Amino acid sequence: MEAPVVCYPPIEGLATSEDLAVEVNGQSVWVERYTSTMDLAALPRWFTSEPYTSAPQVVNIVNFACDGPLRVTMTAAEPVESVAVHPAGRGIRPAVDGRRVRFTLPGPDKLYITINDLPAVCFFANAVEAAPPRADDPGVLYFAPGVHRPGPLTLQDGQTVYLAPGAIVYGCLRGGPKNARVLGHGILDGQYEHRLVRLDDAADVTIKGVILRNGRSWQNTITGCRDVTYRDVKVISFGNSGDGINPVGSSNVTIDNCFLRCTDDCVAIKSMRPGQNVQGIRVLNSTMIGYAFADGITIGFETHGPEMKDILVRNCDIVLSRGGNAVGRHSAFSIIADGPGWIRDVRFENLRVQADVDRLFELHVTDGTAYVKAGPGHIQGVHLKDIAWTAPKPIILAGLNEDHLVEDVVFENCTVAGRPLRSADAEIVTINPHVRNVAFR
Repeated sequence: MEAPVVCYPPIEGLATSEDLAVEVNGQSVWVERYTSTMDLAALPRWFTSEPYTSAPQVVNIVNFACDGPLRVTMTAAEPVESVAVHPAGRGIRPAVDGRRVRFTLPGPDKLYITINDLPAVCFFANAVEAAPPRADDPGVLYFAPGVHRPGPLTLQDGQTVYLAPGAIVYGCLRGGPKNARVLGHGILDGQYEHRLVRLDDAADVTIKGVILRNGRSWQNTITGCRDVTYRDVKVISFGNSGDGINPVGSSNVTIDNCFLRCTDDCVAIKSMRPGQNVQGIRVLNSTMIGYAFADGITIGFETHGPEMKDILVRNCDIVLSRGGNAVGRHSAFSIIADGPGWIRDVRFENLRVQADVDRLFELHVTDGTAYVKAGPGHIQGVHLKDIAWTAPKPIILAGLNEDHLVEDVVFENCTVAGRPLRSADAEIVTINPHVRNVAFR
């Protein structure tokens, strides 16, 4: 017997997609056709050129819950000539019959699906919520299904903000709370007016399950915080500097099982001011689609230190990464030390880079002047293990001078286009004279 599907209600004022219809386990699931409120005419000229103009503003969103195996049927508005279900690492090979696309999933997942030239589908099959908060629970700010316009909200100590399935909240979250939670399968929409979530000096904060979309500039900025967890969160950004989640000068931050479709870096780890250390950052089990000027994951550019250390990126899929930046081109993932801090003890493990990206990977010590003119830094102790890059594009290791090196880099069981990367292959790997101790295993 197939698992029941929890279908979330359509939301007043949001458009129903005419691009496709979706059934899951025989039940019809609402599909939203979402168009950003970003005004292209108001953006800088460089922003309205490629790759932004290749349709960044519209997506289809499917959002529901089901705990068991899923049998999915998608019926497009036109005959299906091409279809791809991302991440490719899921191994989903959909069956196509005229206008219908069929595939199965073993359970809850987050996918990015492209059909012909239609707007991409952000497909969110959530786990069924266990014992969600109630409106009359103490310390709960409850947003029921429907439309809410509270504007900026300040998170309080001990507070839980709950966005119920079928709720859309137009506004943003601010504050430096201790022991706060943001939960639910509803939507926080910045209407391209606000940064969606900005936490300063907060501690013990969990953000789980929600859709965060259409904020201005950085979507989630976590500054000077500790013990912050993003779990099962979906971030969809549009517009200039649309970073997904930015831990800035923070410690013990976990980003787990998240979906980030962003115009700028999906995850960017930074230290903006002298004295801001970064430690204990974990990016796990997540999917990154950086479709404009974006890395999947980057440490940098702002790396003022004095230390950024103990950073782990594990079991992630980078579907797309492209565009230019201050050091040339974006990479699938990178460390750009544009500041005087020491960046050390960084591990990238079990990453799948499926896109034909501009650069596969980059370690780069700049002169420290790209943004805040703070002087050069250092990169030491970077371990890459079980990395699979689909396309044969550049890997760049570049120190600045003999006092500002890239040191102690290990590539272990890495492949490029299916071939083992066992040496500094001149066709792939560029190492400048200011790099020491690079090993291939």
